[in-house]
Amino acid sequence: MAVSPPPKKVAPAKVDVQQTTKGQEKKIEDIINRGSTTVGQAEPQDQIKNFNIKIMSSQLTEVDQLRAKRPRKPTSPKLGVSLQDWIIEAIEEKIQREKKKYSAGE
Repeated sequence: MAVSPPPKKVAPAKVDVQQTTKGQEKKIEDIINRGSTTVGQAEPQDQIKNFNIKIMSSQLTEVDQLRAKRPRKPTSPKLGVSLQDWIIEAIEEKIQREKKKYSAGE
């Protein structure tokens, strides 16, 4: 049986570390300096404001009775419209009536 010496490791080619580092830094600077598109000015949006309402219990009962008459999902035990949505609808209707009333008089 022939005996041979172990294979010699081939040393990797010397890479100029400074050259590679400079090349990477240039790529990084190019990416940084490329920038991006500017973000457009967002239009101001209405903000939600919270406040408490004091209402007589008889009025609340009446509102609940009206809400119960609204159509609801067939299998849902919930009323068709929430109390908050009902109040907002009422406010919107009042705003429209008052706008119509006072703009007609001007």
